Amino acid sequence: MGRVAEMLGVPTVTIRSWERRYGIGPSQRSTGQHRRYSADDVARLRRMIALIAKGAAPVDAARLTAGTGPNVTEPDALLASAESYRVTTMAEILDNLLQKRGVGPAWNEVIAPAFHELERRFTDIGDCIDLTFLLARTVEDAIERYVAERGLQRTGRPCLLAICPDERHTLPMTVLRGCLLERGIPAIALEAGLNDDAVVAAAERTDPTVVVLWTTLRRSGQTALSRRLQRLGHQVLKAGHGWPGPDRELDDLDGAVTRIVAASRQMQRA
Repeated sequence: MGRVAEMLGVPTVTIRSWERRYGIGPSQRSTGQHRRYSADDVARLRRMIALIAKGAAPVDAARLTAGTGPNVTEPDALLASAESYRVTTMAEILDNLLQKRGVGPAWNEVIAPAFHELERRFTDIGDCIDLTFLLARTVEDAIERYVAERGLQRTGRPCLLAICPDERHTLPMTVLRGCLLERGIPAIALEAGLNDDAVVAAAERTDPTVVVLWTTLRRSGQTALSRRLQRLGHQVLKAGHGWPGPDRELDDLDGAVTRIVAASRQMQRA
């Protein structure tokens, strides 16, 4: 153990503490009960050290490194700060990520994989609903800061991003709005909880190039809302798994951005 501790730059007592508390130790022992660290054991220790350096509590770093390789990915670092409820660290990671890559790549390469890991973990042990909501709120706040700081608020005839009644997930529309503003497309995202009349009134007031109706839930009446908007002359695109496959027109972020940009520009020229 002394050689491993020296190699990693961590006191031997710390490694013994991690083994005792979190089960992070050698996978093998010799016949004399001497600890024998494999390459995978050392890799896990390296990864745990890296996560702690990025702000994770040891207990969270130990859980994140279970059964994984040596490299600390960006989704790992984001989840590590969420595990420890280090909101300031989460915000710093997200702010840097958005500034360097923009909304779309940040979502596809880091944020969405972090949510997928939380979904996997929830399926396995069911203990991360609080982290899902914390991460969603922090991401939305970071995108709003990014949009404001970059001056991406656009004037002109907007795209209207509407969340269907009874739907509470607002993050996808916040991400989509950020991507559209980066592309020079004015976009307004409505608040969650509006009824059909409020969504229709918003469409009539803003005269949008296109209305996106987002939902993850199947509910009676959502098709009626779409038809009502269409009868008033609005172009409607349906997004989210609450729409049946044949009716759903937007399936992924990149495809949605491409289609909305094309539709908006066509309407602007008309």
